[in-house]
Amino acid sequence: MITGAIPDEIPSNLQERLLLQDAQAGNCRPIQIGADKLLGDAPRLVAIYGGNPEDWDKMTSNQAFEINGASVQVHWFRNSQTIQDVEFKFKRQYPKIAPKNL
Repeated sequence: MITGAIPDEIPSNLQERLLLQDAQAGNCRPIQIGADKLLGDAPRLVAIYGGNPEDWDKMTSNQAFEINGASVQVHWFRNSQTIQDVEFKFKRQYPKIAPKNL
């Protein structure tokens, strides 16, 4: 199912704003490269932004901040041919808590 564009997430605090600025400045790495294995979102990205399915990569910021107990990074999609970056969002990972022995 193809849906529309996902709007960029707005930073909610200074740390998120700094993470986003750092990522947009190019301090990033691919999570999944389209040429190796097509992204599940590739058909949607092609329909909205153009290019070929293998042109799209999922990216992540190199930096992560701990904000309110979660490790926060920026994730987005990049067209490797045009270097178009779209759909920025904040990925929050909370630590797993071990169950208590009762």
